[in-house]
Amino acid sequence: MVELLQKIQRYADQQAFKQLYQQLFFRLYQFAYSFIRSKESAEEVVNDVFMGLWQKKDSLDQIRNIQVFLYVAVRNASMNHLRKKKLPLPASLDELTVEHIRLVATPETQMISTEMRQRVHDAVDSLPARCRLIFKLVKEDGLSYKEVAEILDISYKTVDTQLYVALKTLSSTLLPLWQEYSPGTKFNTMHQP
Repeated sequence: MVELLQKIQRYADQQAFKQLYQQLFFRLYQFAYSFIRSKESAEEVVNDVFMGLWQKKDSLDQIRNIQVFLYVAVRNASMNHLRKKKLPLPASLDELTVEHIRLVATPETQMISTEMRQRVHDAVDSLPARCRLIFKLVKEDGLSYKEVAEILDISYKTVDTQLYVALKTLSSTLLPLWQEYSPGTKFNTMHQP
């Protein structure tokens, strides 16, 4: 991603910008949707954030972490959108609607039946909103605990605790089901920051 940012800043490389957009759009769109709950508005917010990034392309080297920068920008733009439309703001992370969680196709997930995938999806959906959002940001979007804490403006310990709760809940729900599919398999349910 650093190489893309350098191309964008140094050469105003539109192809590099398009690649960055394609790499991050869906994750940022999901994040915006969790606040706004409107597909069109979430898409508009993310596109506006990317337009702002393009306009500031000459100073990209001042951004310490582009992913954190974009997530925070999307969070702030989402809140501004809600204020502008006079819609209720979420009082806490527990009020967010976290949807569109998808499994990334790995060799393991490809072996899982459609029924098992649905059970995993249902188990993730049953998590409390805060756990679900943190689980998604860490496990699906690949952000570090520190990045998630910065994006959501919460402590590192809160991220760690919420992810622990999510993993423990998912483990207790899914482990018996998984053992049905692959008896004798040992699992490590520990999480690592």
